[in-house]
Amino acid sequence: MKSRTHTPRSVQRRWLVPACAVVALLAAACGGREESGGGSGGGDSTTTTPAATQVANPADCPNYAGTTGADGATIKIGQTLPQSGTFKVFEKVKVGITAYFGFANAGGGVQSKQLELISLDDAYLPERSRANAETLTQTDGVFALLGNVGTENNKQIQQYFAETQQCVPNLGVATGFPGFGDPTNDPWIINGLPNYGLESVAFVDYLKQNQPQAKVALLSQNDSFGESYVSAFKKAIEGTEITVVGEQTFDPRSESNPQGQVTSLASSGADALLLGVTSVPCPTALKSIKDSGWKPVSLYVTLTCSSKILMDIAGDAAEGTISTRATYDPSDPGSASEPSVQQFRTEGPKYGLAPEDLDDLNVAAGWNLGAYLVQLLKASPELDRAAVMNTAYSQSGVNFGMNLEGIEWTTNGAEDPFGYEQLQFVTRTGGKWVPQGELTNYSGQLADQGGG
Repeated sequence: MKSRTHTPRSVQRRWLVPACAVVALLAAACGGREESGGGSGGGDSTTTTPAATQVANPADCPNYAGTTGADGATIKIGQTLPQSGTFKVFEKVKVGITAYFGFANAGGGVQSKQLELISLDDAYLPERSRANAETLTQTDGVFALLGNVGTENNKQIQQYFAETQQCVPNLGVATGFPGFGDPTNDPWIINGLPNYGLESVAFVDYLKQNQPQAKVALLSQNDSFGESYVSAFKKAIEGTEITVVGEQTFDPRSESNPQGQVTSLASSGADALLLGVTSVPCPTALKSIKDSGWKPVSLYVTLTCSSKILMDIAGDAAEGTISTRATYDPSDPGSASEPSVQQFRTEGPKYGLAPEDLDDLNVAAGWNLGAYLVQLLKASPELDRAAVMNTAYSQSGVNFGMNLEGIEWTTNGAEDPFGYEQLQFVTRTGGKWVPQGELTNYSGQLADQGGG
């Protein structure tokens, strides 16, 4: 049965709210910087979007319908993500987007149009994502898609659009797959997470500084998600004394506990581990590692595994793990004074967020995605599908939402298709993520990872 969520088209509030905007899965709310722009949820700290780089050309689209879903009183936005099954934790992304749309609508929406979200359940099954994309575009008539979860899932969506020659924006996809940073070949999709390859490069940098002769084990999903981490890691260690001594994969759709793979890697002699895994299998793997008695000196978990829900499942098995972040964590007491965090925690409950949602990075990520969309639509010269995509690939130096101070979201077509190029390390200490050092800037180092 299809699960549908519609955000309220009107909200009975008379005040205007500060402007704000965001992009990221696993982050949250509205900015702590000087922000420009009026109305609800639309400003950013620099507003330096240049003349749009043309990556999306309506002439390439048979039967182009650029204003479908945005030519009435509402702007219809579609989404497909798991709302059941092993990966149900990502349903919370929908909750965050819904809340942000309510927040934005209360301030007048976009060009006086109300935002409406239609979200369908795909249980993390790529074939269902494809079917949902068909329903959202052919039956519901959405203007664009936002925050679709999963690499293989988005591959199926883009394949469907290519086969049917549809030109529909797939914005802020909840994956950092490098292949979605290729606007020359597919200008209708853009990532909403840091490039997965960038995380691997960052982990290698960490090892070079802290464990330069590390013997590394690689445990990953046997899909594009896992392979992105593995291939980037192997490339990044070239010319170093870091070696890979063990490698195991598993199928996340049929195996929820990679215990056998952990046992094999524990006997490999590895003293470091890259865990290229997401959702429930990630904390399950951490528990298996702890139970096995294996104690890698350095253990990296993906940004997508770092949410409070998944870390709570892992419990003390997550203690000492390493990850990276590009945004503030709303559950972190150290970030409580950030205006962006305060706004998320204050305004979110007015639009449906429960107390437990306020500590959930997936909810915060959805809030961010909603804010990202609003600032993007406001920056676009018109509410037209191609104009929005070209604007998405032409943003310069914007810091929005709960992005860390110093993050500058910049895209420039095929030359620089990934907005996130700065990361900060965090370690799991006392059940919390604790920041380590300053932001590291990887600008210009993504060419070998599918981005500029």
